[in-house]
Amino acid sequence: MKPPQKDDPPNNDGRVTDLRRYKKAREQARRAPPPRPPSQGFLGSRPNAGVILLLVAVVMLALWVLPTLL
Repeated sequence: MKPPQKDDPPNNDGRVTDLRRYKKAREQARRAPPPRPPSQGFLGSRPNAGVILLLVAVVMLALWVLPTLL
């Protein structure tokens, strides 16, 4: 954001300068569809959750089976 110019009065905000552009942007924002919530599957929204779960299961199985074989 650029600093205000010297000739601007101190109460001039400067952010809203064109009322037509402001109204048009506000209307477009109102017409826009609401954002979709992220999909929550069985394992959550993390895409690698299945791989992590499989890795944990293999490690647990190895810790259970290996001592019986030794």
